[in-house]
Amino acid sequence: MRELVKWFAAAQRDLPWRHEENARDAYRVVVSEVMLQQTTVAAVVPFYQRFLARFPTLESLAEAPFEDVLPFWAGLGYYSRARNLHALARAVVEKHGGVFPREFREVLALPGVGRYTAGAVSSIAFDQKSPIVDANVARVFSRVFCLEGDPKNSANQSELWRRASELVGACDQKNPPSQFNPALMELGALICTPRAPQCEKCPVAQFCLARAQNRQNELPHASPKREIVELRDACVYLKSIRPSDGSTVGGHPEFGRTFLRRRDGEAKIWWRGMWELPRTTARENEGTREAAARMLREEFSLTDFQIGAKLQTLRHGVTHHRITLDCYEAEIENLFTGENCGWFDENEIAKLALPSTMRALLKKIGAQARKAQSETVQPSLWSEE
Repeated sequence: MRELVKWFAAAQRDLPWRHEENARDAYRVVVSEVMLQQTTVAAVVPFYQRFLARFPTLESLAEAPFEDVLPFWAGLGYYSRARNLHALARAVVEKHGGVFPREFREVLALPGVGRYTAGAVSSIAFDQKSPIVDANVARVFSRVFCLEGDPKNSANQSELWRRASELVGACDQKNPPSQFNPALMELGALICTPRAPQCEKCPVAQFCLARAQNRQNELPHASPKREIVELRDACVYLKSIRPSDGSTVGGHPEFGRTFLRRRDGEAKIWWRGMWELPRTTARENEGTREAAARMLREEFSLTDFQIGAKLQTLRHGVTHHRITLDCYEAEIENLFTGENCGWFDENEIAKLALPSTMRALLKKIGAQARKAQSETVQPSLWSEE
């Protein structure tokens, strides 16, 4: 333990949530820990800084409507984390008078907080002897204690948490939990890496059973990979608005705007609360063009429309899904708006919470339109396939 904490003091990365003014602030600890779930450190840093510039205190986050929170999370992915963090801030204000609870069980009772996050916050912010096991710690322990089998199975999970409890329980004033737990995670991130661990630099190499048996590259055993689900999605970019009042397209106040809708509160929607081009998933034996038409009929009650050229195809992944997204232009007869949908210009879109894939798609469409305009393509801005 002493060797690990000493190594951490000298080798730890310079990260904003580790700066002295932030390191023991429970609100900043929980923001960083929630953001780091399923996301790399490099990706989190700018979001962490931007988020705290807008919501510098737990109270400021609790007071803000969730619609104001999402734009500062947009692009980071796994948007349920933002919803949980917002609910957590409100729970601390409502149930704890705005004072972040210190005890592990109280932190664990907050919305969206699991065993790992509760352990990280209570140990790092309050020096509670709370264990943590994340992917980095699991890898370190699998090698140090030479654990066989899938580290995610129930037996190994129990053993990992038992070892973590035993070690953090031995912490003292010279080697406090607020240093020991982050040191474990940093060891896995920098030294005990998934491939080619740098055993010669490891401060606990002398205690590592896997190294003693020359099995450090074999352990931990790989977990079975989850099957990838292929999805075909379609979205529409509405243009050529012809209002029923007979005014010209160029003279209409909505000309040049983009139609977006906000995902509603249905469960199991990845981008719930986010703005996007109208989008749907193609059904079995249905093409994406047909899916786009079905969506306009069923979800927007439109009858006078025409699906035009395919503008772009983007491929991206969400959890264990691999998605091919086809975007089509579509012409409609009459301007319409409704609940959770409307027409936005570029400046307004920049302030909305859009998934990163959707923002990238709009950027490509804009570049395509500008290129078409420069080439004076008539009568449509878009070229057919």
